[in-house]
Amino acid sequence: MIKLVAAVRRRPGMTRTEYAGYIEKVHGGIALANRLTVRRYVQNHVLDGAYGAIGDVGYQLTLPRDSVTELYFDDLASMGRTFADPYARDVVGPDAANFSDQPAALSLLVEEEGEAEAPRPGDGTVKVLHFLKAADGLAPEAFQKGLRRAYEDVLDDPSGPARYLRGHEWNTALPGDGMSAYFGSASEQPAYEAYSALWFDEADALTGFRAHQQALAGHAEKHGVLLQPALCFFLLTREVVIFDDTAA
Repeated sequence: MIKLVAAVRRRPGMTRTEYAGYIEKVHGGIALANRLTVRRYVQNHVLDGAYGAIGDVGYQLTLPRDSVTELYFDDLASMGRTFADPYARDVVGPDAANFSDQPAALSLLVEEEGEAEAPRPGDGTVKVLHFLKAADGLAPEAFQKGLRRAYEDVLDDPSGPARYLRGHEWNTALPGDGMSAYFGSASEQPAYEAYSALWFDEADALTGFRAHQQALAGHAEKHGVLLQPALCFFLLTREVVIFDDTAA
């Protein structure tokens, strides 16, 4: 199964409350009325987040986000049928102008891997999405292998940051532009090689993620730099499932 992901900023003049209500009830309702070939549709409503790194002008490229959409498809052919359908083209797509700052949209196509075992698995209520930009000159294979090793090292220590973690999921970018034209993206957004989803209890979310982030930085000091901190960002979100047909 593949997943199309869009990190969106709300349109000018719209409050975060108005935005969240619109995308869940109105835009989500439009999607529910005709699911096309989408197997699962998740909105991640942003509660908080941090972007870039101090002292680096790259920070100016990581625009604040208000939600992240995740659309699941069986395969590329199935996804193509959805976006070729008149309902997607003439109804779903145009509605984005009512809530999205479209030129700022960031999208990517990913392959989702199953959740890694956490020392304290459970239903964490806060989902942290960590968008990851590879260091300059690092080959994709080396990036994926190195970062996977770093995450595994963090997860293997139940007394470290992993003690806060209730669940973890890895998403690796696939070739392509992630349907950027469909989402209206006109600005030069960085291309992200991966993102991770980490679940925490609400009381532990920020503390747990910061500890996780520090552990990754410590791993980089020992094994080599993998990321561009100025272009990475993370979002604390509330997951809203609009529909889920994956069990059918």
